[in-house]
Amino acid sequence: MYLLFFLLLLTIAGMLSSRSNKKKEGKKIAALHDQWGLAKEAEFNFNFIAIFNDCNKEKNFHQLSAQTKSDIDFDDLFCLVDRTTSNVGQQYLYDALSKPTSDVVVLKQLNEQVNFFTENEKIREEVQQLLMALGNNNAYFIASLLGNQLPEKPTWYRFIVPYMAFIFLLILIALFKPIMFLLLVLPFSINMFLHFRNRNYTRRFNKSFPQLNLLIRVCEKLTGTTIPFDKMAVNNSIQHLKPLQRKSRLLTFDDATFKDELTQTLLYFFELIKAFFLIEFFTFYSMIKEVKNKQADILTLFKYAGLIDSAISIASLRAGHLKTCEPVFLPDEKQLAGKELYHPLIENCVSNDIEVTTKSILITGSNMSGKTTFLRTLALNTILAQTIYTCFADSFHTPVLKLHSSVRIDDNLLDGKSYYFEEVTVMGALIKEVSMPGQSIFILDEVFKGTNTIERIASAKAILSYLNKKNHLVFVTTHDVELAALLATEYELYHFAERIENDEFQFDHKLKAGPLKTSNAIRILEMYNYPAEIIIEARSISKNLAGQ
Repeated sequence: MYLLFFLLLLTIAGMLSSRSNKKKEGKKIAALHDQWGLAKEAEFNFNFIAIFNDCNKEKNFHQLSAQTKSDIDFDDLFCLVDRTTSNVGQQYLYDALSKPTSDVVVLKQLNEQVNFFTENEKIREEVQQLLMALGNNNAYFIASLLGNQLPEKPTWYRFIVPYMAFIFLLILIALFKPIMFLLLVLPFSINMFLHFRNRNYTRRFNKSFPQLNLLIRVCEKLTGTTIPFDKMAVNNSIQHLKPLQRKSRLLTFDDATFKDELTQTLLYFFELIKAFFLIEFFTFYSMIKEVKNKQADILTLFKYAGLIDSAISIASLRAGHLKTCEPVFLPDEKQLAGKELYHPLIENCVSNDIEVTTKSILITGSNMSGKTTFLRTLALNTILAQTIYTCFADSFHTPVLKLHSSVRIDDNLLDGKSYYFEEVTVMGALIKEVSMPGQSIFILDEVFKGTNTIERIASAKAILSYLNKKNHLVFVTTHDVELAALLATEYELYHFAERIENDEFQFDHKLKAGPLKTSNAIRILEMYNYPAEIIIEARSISKNLAGQ
C-alpha cells in the first residue's frame, strides 16, 4: 500500500517536472523567436570576447590592425553585427571579423549555411537551444586552452614518482607494523601542501575544463542534427577528447554545488585521499599535457560550434530592419563599385554610389560634409564582404582586398610623439604593404595634416603616387586643392559640398564627381559674427594666394 502511494507520488512529481521543463523550453523558444532580427541588449565584455582572437594564431590572409579597428569603430560595429547565442560563437565571430579571408569558396559556403537557417526556422531554434548551454560567462575561458600560456611541470616533478613509490612502500610495511604509520605524518603534511599549492594553478582552469566538457557534449548533439556542416572531423575530435573528458572528473572544480552535510563530509574524506596520493596533482599535469597534444581537436570543436552560431547570427542580421546585400567578387584589378552604400551605425544615414575603374579616388569637401563617414562606410563594407558575406548596400562589387587605413590618429603624449610623428609611423606601416602579395585598399583621411602646407602637399603627393602602384586602390580625402591638380592623371576627383540657406549650412552628404569649386572656412567665420576687419583681410589674402 505504502509502496503504491510512493510510486504514485513519484509519477506525479515526474509529470510536474516534465511540465515545468516543457514550460521552460517554451519560454526559451519564445525568447529566441522574439529576439530574431534584433541587436543584443546585453553588455559586451571585450576582454573576454577577444580571448580567442588573442590565442588563435592560425595563419590567415589578413589581420586588421589596431589602427584600422580604431578607424572604423570596430567594437561598435561588432555590437551591431553580433546576434550569437553562445559565448563560443561570439568569440568565433569576433575573430572572424578581425580576419578577412581571401577564400571566396568558403564565403559562398557560409552564405549557403546562412540561407539554410533563414529558411528552416524550427531547426534553427533547436540548434540555438543547444548552443544556449555555452552561454555562461565561463565558456569564454575554453579559448584559453588554445593559447601558449599553459603551465609547465615544475622542475622537481621528476622526483615525485619515486617519492610516491616510497610512500606506498611505507604503507605496505605499516600494514604489518602499525607503528610505521607514524612515519606517514610527514609525507601526509608535505602532500597536503603540494595538493593545495597545485590548486592555485588548477583554479585558473576552474572555468575552462568544465566548459570544455560541455562543448564536447554540445558538439555531439549538434552532429546529430540535419544542419549543412561537415561532421567527420568533429566526430573524430570528439573521440580523441573522450579521455580528457574522463580525467577532468578527478579534479575538484566547484564543491559549493553540493549542499547537504553528508555529501560534503564524503567530499572532504575523498579530498583527503586525493591530497595524500596527489591524485589531482598528477591528473592536472596529465591533462595539461593532453590539452597541448590535442589543441587541434579542441580548436576543431570550438570552430564547429562557433561557425554554426555565427551563421545563425548572420541570418538574424539579414532578417533585421537594416538593408543588406551579398557582395560580388571581382578579379584582381583596380576596380570597385557600390550602389547605395551606407553606414549602419548612423541613423538615417545618407547612402552613396561609387565606381572605380583604373584610377584611385581623391575626395575633397567642406568640413562636416561627410568625407570621413564615407571612408568609414567603404572600409567596413569591404571588411564585412570578406568576413560575413554581407554588406550594407544595394550592391557591392569588389576584388578580394587587404584593408589598411589612417583615419583617426592622436598625439601619443605618453611616448612623447607629436601628431606628425604618429602620422609618419602609421603611414610607414602602410607603405610597407605596397610590396606585399595581394591587392590592398588604402583608406586615408587628410594625409600629413600635422605639418606645414608646402611639405604636406609635397609629401602627400609622393606617398599617394607610391600607394597607387600595381592594382592597389586608394581612397583619400584632402582639403588641399593643389593635390587634385598634382594627382589628376592617377586619381579620379570627387567631392562633397553644401549650400547656405538662411545663414545656415545645409549638407546633403552626397558624393559628387569632379573637384570642389567652393570653400566654406571664411564663410563660417562670418556666420559666427567675427569682426568684419578679419573677414575682409582673410578674403583678400585667400584671393592673393589663389592667384599665385
